[in-house]
Amino acid sequence: MENQQFIESIKLLNGDVYHLAYHQERVCRTFSHFFPSEKVLSLQESINKIALPAIGKYKIRIVYSKENSIVEIHPYHIKPINTIKCVNADEYDYSYKFLNREFLNTLKQTSGADEVIFFKNGKVTDSSYANIIFFDGKQWLTPSTFLLNGTCRQRLLNEGKITEAPIHYTDIHNFEQIGFINAMLDMGEFNLPMSKLVK
Repeated sequence: MENQQFIESIKLLNGDVYHLAYHQERVCRTFSHFFPSEKVLSLQESINKIALPAIGKYKIRIVYSKENSIVEIHPYHIKPINTIKCVNADEYDYSYKFLNREFLNTLKQTSGADEVIFFKNGKVTDSSYANIIFFDGKQWLTPSTFLLNGTCRQRLLNEGKITEAPIHYTDIHNFEQIGFINAMLDMGEFNLPMSKLVK
């Protein structure tokens, strides 16, 4: 794991950096697990080294390893989704935010759909790029199983805006809506009807 690389994607909106503490906490956990004897990367110090656009929505992309980090800024746009398919991810683990997401991308590309919902042992986890929430007509639920516990997911749980629940992939058609949440997409920004789900 000496050369293992990880990534943080952080929202920059009209010059403001959002929820940096949640991202830093994840970096600290990553260093504690993979590089326990190394000084933890400071995301704030990394961001301070670059000029930030004052207007618009951007993704701050920080790729880091044991000793180095690279910071990039890219304009952010939501990609349209017309079809969603459930895909088995029993054999895969993504408990840390690795730069290498090849298996996620491959599963999505081979699905034939615009986006996928992963499940492990029959339980829904995430999409290929976001955690997911489901609306049952009264409340928003997020699967209690996940490949990656994203920063937005954890924040919304802490704020009491969503609730964890075990969700079997055969039951998701009973929900009214699916929402995609990640550092770039807050709750309510990208919801879709369950009619987008295809077999």
